Amino acid sequence: MPERAQRVRISIFARLLTIMIIMAVTLLLIVGFFFVFVVFPGATAEAGHAFGQYSEGIAATSPDLQTAKALAHRLSVQIRYEGPRGSWTTADYLPRILEVREGKIYAPIGHNYFLEPSADGGTYLFVWDFSEHVRNLHAKMLWLLLFLVIGVVCIAYFFQKRLLRPVRLLDDGVERLSKGDLNVAVPVVTRDEFGVLTDAFNKMVGQVRQMVTARDQLLLDVSHELRSPLTRLKVALALLPEDENRTGMVGDLNEMEAMIAELLEMERLRDGRGIRRETHNLLSVIREVAEDYRKVPPGIRIVSPLQELWVDVDKDKIKTVLRNLLENAVKFGLLDSRPVEIDLQQDADTVILRIRDDGPGIPQADIPNLFEPFFRVDRSRSKKTGGYGLGLSICKRIMEVHGGSIAVTNNPGRGASFALRFPNAASA
Repeated sequence: MPERAQRVRISIFARLLTIMIIMAVTLLLIVGFFFVFVVFPGATAEAGHAFGQYSEGIAATSPDLQTAKALAHRLSVQIRYEGPRGSWTTADYLPRILEVREGKIYAPIGHNYFLEPSADGGTYLFVWDFSEHVRNLHAKMLWLLLFLVIGVVCIAYFFQKRLLRPVRLLDDGVERLSKGDLNVAVPVVTRDEFGVLTDAFNKMVGQVRQMVTARDQLLLDVSHELRSPLTRLKVALALLPEDENRTGMVGDLNEMEAMIAELLEMERLRDGRGIRRETHNLLSVIREVAEDYRKVPPGIRIVSPLQELWVDVDKDKIKTVLRNLLENAVKFGLLDSRPVEIDLQQDADTVILRIRDDGPGIPQADIPNLFEPFFRVDRSRSKKTGGYGLGLSICKRIMEVHGGSIAVTNNPGRGASFALRFPNAASA
C-alpha cells in the first residue's frame, strides 16, 4: 500500500505497546530499587552479623600467621595481627589496626572490617571480602531484569497484536472502501466492542453499496424508459416543416440521445460486456488518435523512448478514453499553453501512459469527485464548457474493466496530468 507507506503515523498498537513497555520497565525498576535499597542492605547486615560472630570465634583460637594464611586461602577473609607476638598480615593492602579503630578507613561495598581482641592482649583485624559475591548477585539481577523486560515486551507484543487485529482489518477495509471497492467485507474476529464496530462497518458498506446500486439502476431505468419517447419525438419532428424551431429541437433530442447512449454504455461496461481484448501496440493506438489533434492548438507531443508497448485491450474502447482526455486537454488549453504531452513508461508488469496539459488545472477540492457520473467542474453546466459529465466516468469504467486504473493530479506549475495504468501484456 504505497499511500500507507508514505504517511508517518503512530498507530494505536504502537502506543499501547509503548505504554506496556514503560509500565513493565517501571515495575522492574521498582523491584530493582527494592532489592538494592531494602533487601540487599538487610541481607548485608545479616551477613555482617554472621561474619562478626565468626571473626570472634577465630580470634578466640589465637591463630598464628600460618593458620591465618590457611584461613585466608580457604575463606574470603584477610587477617592482620598486632600485639605482643609482633605484627603480621596475610595481605599487604590491609590497613593498620589504629587507622581502622580511629575510623580513618572506609570499607568499600562488599567488605566488612572487624576488630577482635586476642587472649594475649593483641588485636586481630578481620577483613571479609564478599565483593565477588556482590558482583555476581548484581550481574544475575541485571540479567534477570533484562530477561524479564524482553519477556514482558514479547508477551505484550503478542497479546496486543492479537487484540488489535480487528483494528488492522478495519484499517484495511476503510482504505479499500476509500478507493471505491464497495465489495469489501471485514471479517468479525472478536465478540467485543471491536466486533460490534466491525459489524457496524460492514452494515454501513452494505448500505452504501445498495445506495450506489440503486442510483445506477435508476439511471439505467430512466435511460431505457426515455428511449421510446425520444424515438416518437424524432418521428414527430421529422414530419414537421423545416424551420429554426425544428432544427433546435432536433439538436436537443440528439443531445439527449447521446447522453442516454453514454449511460447505457456505462452499464454495459460494468460487467465487462462488449469488451473484445486483443494484443495491440499502445504507441500505434496513441498515434492514430493523436493525429486528429495535431493541428488543433496547442498541439500534441508524444514522448516515448520505445517504439512498441504491447497491451491486451479493446482498441476502440481505449481510443474512446484517449479522445475524451485529449479533447478536454485541447478544449481547456490557454493561449500560451504548451503542447499536450503524452508520456509512456513501462516497468515489469505495468504500462503507464500520462497525458499532461498546460491548462488552468483542476480545483483541488474537485479532484476526488472528478470521475463521478454527471460531475462537472463548471457548476453552471454550460454547454460551452463541457458535456454532461459522463466522459471521465466512462473512461474510469473502461480502464477498470481492463484491469487498469486512471488517476489525475495537478502539475507543479499549471495544468493537470492524467495517468493511465495498463497491465503489461507479458504479465497479464
